[in-house]
Amino acid sequence: MTKIQWMPSLRGARIKTLAPLLVSVLAAPAAHALDAVQWQAAAPAIQAALECRAKPDAAAAAWKALPRDETGALKPIKPPVPFTAFGLPVREVSIFIDPDGEMGESYTADLSVTAAAVRKAAKLNAAGGRTTKMGELMLGEGGTVQLTCTVAGTYDESDYQEN
Repeated sequence: MTKIQWMPSLRGARIKTLAPLLVSVLAAPAAHALDAVQWQAAAPAIQAALECRAKPDAAAAAWKALPRDETGALKPIKPPVPFTAFGLPVREVSIFIDPDGEMGESYTADLSVTAAAVRKAAKLNAAGGRTTKMGELMLGEGGTVQLTCTVAGTYDESDYQEN
């Protein structure tokens, strides 16, 4: 058999092997995708954290169901149903929580409004910030308008000395 004669059978074998794999990948739901019910359970805690009012209960089942990457960190979340922070529409939520507590926490909302609307709704000062009992609210402007609640961690540089 020449090389040209066995090539079609090799291609056919590859297609027969890859086709079921491709179909199963396309048919499978995205890993850790939130449905509307899961989102509704977690949304109040996420909203309170984004608004810098209260830290979420990380032990709650709804919180544990949020999508995570391979390291256990929370993945960005696109709300499956309309969701607001300070009454403003949120496109995506990003959450960082240092498990050791040293680096603190941050809760960021990508918003579908202008920076001026965020300043007014979140009652931010002229610099785009506000201190709350929980942490610091800050307006971020780049490709999108973002509002971030940052909660300080335990890391302290007061003992740091450069030699």
